[in-house]
Amino acid sequence: MNHMNFIPLLKTEEIRKQKQIADFFTMLSDRNQKISSVYLLDKNGVEKNQPALSTHQYAQRWFNTIVDAGCQDVGDVVDILLTGAQIVVIRPNLWREKDLLSVRDISESELYLWYDPQENLKVDFLSTTLSNQADGLIIYFDHVRSPIFFDIRENINKLISVYSKEKIILFDSFKIHQKELGDFGLSSTITNMNDLQEYGDK
Repeated sequence: MNHMNFIPLLKTEEIRKQKQIADFFTMLSDRNQKISSVYLLDKNGVEKNQPALSTHQYAQRWFNTIVDAGCQDVGDVVDILLTGAQIVVIRPNLWREKDLLSVRDISESELYLWYDPQENLKVDFLSTTLSNQADGLIIYFDHVRSPIFFDIRENINKLISVYSKEKIILFDSFKIHQKELGDFGLSSTITNMNDLQEYGDK
């Protein structure tokens, strides 16, 4: 199994004071945990198109940020980029434009697509315009049963054949599929903050 790069999951609705982010950074430093990026899941952004931009901006002072805030168009992406996001996550079911070219015209920042294996079980995802223009994928495994169904495994292998393994990040925050997912040879996974303490200085 490859060395796993653990990316902490930060949920903006759970951040009461921005100082919590700085305290988290300090805690990781004190434990010699080498974490450079965090995944910012902005529930209000995804559900109401009201992202917590000031929180994103503050988090970027301490970490490289991967921001999942329910962007619906290029204007939303610009707002996220202005907070300093390293990667912007696009959810195809929320994106209102036909492609990502409007973003490409103004920025070279990386765009990752949200991919839900359950929802895409019968969909030819790789033939879609968005999939052809994205830099990488966030594969959501939190609600996938274990063991992983054969059809889902097949689809994941197809994605790996198209995208670089370094450009695929697994969202398995409860670590339900940790061993199975390791068999794919992928190296980055998003995990709940509280789970990081057991990894010592990995």
